[in-house]
Amino acid sequence: MQAEFTIAKSNVGHMDGSSVIGRFGNLMARVFGCWHAELSRPFSRNGRAYRKCLSCGAQRQFNVAKWQMQGTFFYQN
Repeated sequence: MQAEFTIAKSNVGHMDGSSVIGRFGNLMARVFGCWHAELSRPFSRNGRAYRKCLSCGAQRQFNVAKWQMQGTFFYQN
């Protein structure tokens, strides 16, 4: 009977290439602007409805009664 052992690699403190590229893209979108072409479906949280840009994370108010976005995009910390 043979036992197989594998040593798992810990990723603590390391970032893979895709997360670095994602963070870099987010930074570039904030600095140079984002067209907000890909938006999430409307979300409601704490009595506030909004849609979120899938590229940069900016949010925009959403009026559920009129089914329209309102105001300008903003970044929430």
